[in-house]
Amino acid sequence: MVMNSRNNEKKIAIVGAGIAGLQCAKILINNGFNVTVFDKESEVGGRMRTSEIDGFLLDHGFHVLQTAYPETSKQIDYKSLGCKPFKPGARVVLVKDGKARMKLMADPWRDPLRGVLTSLNGFLSIKDLLKIGLMRLSITKGKIDQLFDGGDGTTLDFLQKRKLSDNAINRFFLPLFGGIFLESKLQTSERLFRFIFRMMAKGKMVLPKEGIHSVPLSIAKEIGQDNIRLGVEISRIEEKALRFRGEAHRFDLVIKAFAEPTDEDGKHVWTIHFDAPSSPMRSKHILLNTNLIDSSSIVSHVAVPSDIQPSYAPSGRSLVTATVVGDRAKEMGFETRESVEEAARNDLGEWFGDGTVSTWKTLAVQHITHALPISSSGKRLTNLPKNGEDLIECGDHMLHGSVEGAILSGRNSALIAINRLTNNTETIQGPTKKV
Repeated sequence: MVMNSRNNEKKIAIVGAGIAGLQCAKILINNGFNVTVFDKESEVGGRMRTSEIDGFLLDHGFHVLQTAYPETSKQIDYKSLGCKPFKPGARVVLVKDGKARMKLMADPWRDPLRGVLTSLNGFLSIKDLLKIGLMRLSITKGKIDQLFDGGDGTTLDFLQKRKLSDNAINRFFLPLFGGIFLESKLQTSERLFRFIFRMMAKGKMVLPKEGIHSVPLSIAKEIGQDNIRLGVEISRIEEKALRFRGEAHRFDLVIKAFAEPTDEDGKHVWTIHFDAPSSPMRSKHILLNTNLIDSSSIVSHVAVPSDIQPSYAPSGRSLVTATVVGDRAKEMGFETRESVEEAARNDLGEWFGDGTVSTWKTLAVQHITHALPISSSGKRLTNLPKNGEDLIECGDHMLHGSVEGAILSGRNSALIAINRLTNNTETIQGPTKKV
């Protein structure tokens, strides 16, 4: 690595120790700058947190990594984090006449035989499978940046224009992508849908062995604890100064790596974690709720992280995680932890049996506010990071709501900072080294 020793004289402050801020700091440090990362919390990671309760690893919200994310896969060493994948496809639950039926929705392009059986068992028609196949072919070819060109309508409009049936949209795409986008009407921009659909088609959804928090921790380890100051509340941010603990502190450059929360900003989600004697699932798939559109149920999907990573639960136990999209819970009138838990237990009892679910102990009911930035239609989402003219900012709110968006934004802000302080792009060391 070529470093300019004069860069050490340049002091840079980064406010926010989420993965965007950490990635930004990593690149700047690799280029020889004197960097300090500040965060008001006691841990790094921002929204990517993991708590340990009674021997269980509870991610704050249901998190997975996508192996197809191009920039993220360069920066995150999935192997060193012990990542293991979910099975492609999904299981679906359909309640009809009071009876729950579960079926496998196999990925017909990775498992052709089971994919055809999916249509034969009545879940999706051959016609829908063919249309999804054509959509997959279109989305997975060409450059990724092209996915953010063209139409900027809603995901629902995009799927309807592809002539997919209401059955396919409501019973597969709604619970899966509604759970990913954290909204219950598929109003997210079709641009983000195309991007995420491509990532899921070309890669795998994986979980790290020690929880999602191990991702920011791995970047923080490379940065070094001496360059990170936690528990510091910043009262004022300027282009070249910070104010905290009653004093002003000067820097050559300040980078803001967080989004200001507002009442209108972001999306929220409920995540309910259960301690179960055994896994209720028969395979390493996510379970999708196909009744979400036409019933009083609220759970979008269920996962058993300990089936993928046994480290998520003590020996002989299973961790069951249910996701409830915030706007769905609000629409149904469930806005307290007690009411959301009760409604989720009602859903799960209908699917797995009341006798089974009654033996599950609730470990945590998490309400994550501002879990994702708004990515509605008409926002002209791109895959090319943007920034302010004065104060440099980074975070997925500056691009699109994903780990890839955060990593790309952190990279972009670091390169802008280097250019401002050196006016010499030849010294820039791109983020090619894995953490």
